[in-house]
Amino acid sequence: MTDPDIKKKPKVLICHYRVGWTDGVSLEIEKRRQILEEMGFSCALLAGPASKGADYLIEDLDFDTSEARKISRNAFGGLKDYRMEEELILDLKALSDRMIFEINRVLKSCQPDFILLHNIFSHGRHIAAARSFYKCLKDSGIPSLATHHDFYWERDDFQKPSGPLIENFLKHYVPPVLPGMKHAVINSLAAENLLKHCGIKAMIFPDSLDFSVKQWKKDDFNRQILIDFDLKEDDILILQATRIVRRKGIELIPPLIQKLNSPAYLDQLAGKTLYNGKKIGSRSRFVFILGGYAEQEAEGYRQELESLMQRKDIPYRFLSFRIAARRSSSAETKTYSLFDTYPYADLVSYPSLFEGWGNQFLEALFARKPVIVYEYPVFQADIRPRGYSVISLGNSARRKEDGLYYLDEQVLNHAAQDVIDWLLSPETVLRLEENFRLARSENSYDALRDWMKQGMEHYGPL
Repeated sequence: MTDPDIKKKPKVLICHYRVGWTDGVSLEIEKRRQILEEMGFSCALLAGPASKGADYLIEDLDFDTSEARKISRNAFGGLKDYRMEEELILDLKALSDRMIFEINRVLKSCQPDFILLHNIFSHGRHIAAARSFYKCLKDSGIPSLATHHDFYWERDDFQKPSGPLIENFLKHYVPPVLPGMKHAVINSLAAENLLKHCGIKAMIFPDSLDFSVKQWKKDDFNRQILIDFDLKEDDILILQATRIVRRKGIELIPPLIQKLNSPAYLDQLAGKTLYNGKKIGSRSRFVFILGGYAEQEAEGYRQELESLMQRKDIPYRFLSFRIAARRSSSAETKTYSLFDTYPYADLVSYPSLFEGWGNQFLEALFARKPVIVYEYPVFQADIRPRGYSVISLGNSARRKEDGLYYLDEQVLNHAAQDVIDWLLSPETVLRLEENFRLARSENSYDALRDWMKQGMEHYGPL
């Protein structure tokens, strides 16, 4: 028998195309779920089928289905598979209508009191989903918060809608204005652009991290990680923890590693001890370890990176086949968490050409690792002014004919010497502690809790 004095926990439904991965949006969703549950809410996750740990799955919500990819491919940059824009709109609405039926089925089952949506109303990869959620929210009247991690107009592939019908569709749904819906972005530039583009005023919720948990360490579970990936104890490891995506600018790092492995720089480390106690031997070398995965559409880019590293004879390891959001093990093998890689890294690379904010940047600061940063626009506007100490790759990368970016030799020389200086300097530990302190003061879960209260302030239980 239910006690009438025990109040039912208010339920929040969190929606995205996929959850449970190691990409930035999945990580932010997991953080917000944790915070909301600590605040007394019950949370459920709705996503597409390529998810791990979702409570509700909708097949058509995946942006990698052939139908969603076809619509995205034709909605931007001109029609490729349709004779007329009207035919594209018919297919778009048919897909959207199927999702409306499925979303309403989930709403009936879940009965949420509040809905959080991530990138549903801002992405160019699955615009049919924006119409679906808009109509379901409008009909249900459930209050919501739409968080936009990035916008379609910020991406090269989505700059040019294919015609007036798609332009009108985007103006109406991506993102929409809807009673009961608040909007949040993750940086000041996005807030300015949203106001300019759509007349929508948004709150700013940057990325966050739980700075109260124990430091990621070498332990019994991950002690075999070097052996499993064929790495030596005295290798100098540069970790790229992001997904493998073109906008991450990962191709900027192999030329730097090639330079670092030359005698002019590597000899400066010979026989010495690094800031973290690692002793450099005669066979030590810089190795690029890539922990993130490549989605279907980025597989070509991953292959380009691998070809580049092979041509330049860069020591590298792709780790994603043994990396997941959480640790697991079987009789045959272990699957490591992305966070198991940080204790073994000597430096973290963050060469993104574009980021909404910077999840892996925060992770590097938490792990107290020197971080190599390309100064992307949001870094310059919202992060650098806070006073972080980083190894800078500048902000003047140029694009080659093959589409990959490169840095001038002078920039690489300066960055390479900075890497050596950071690895050897007696001041490095103090600088890393200050980076940690700054990040903890402004991007901790305490800050996230305040942001969530702000985003849901007119919702009854708060």
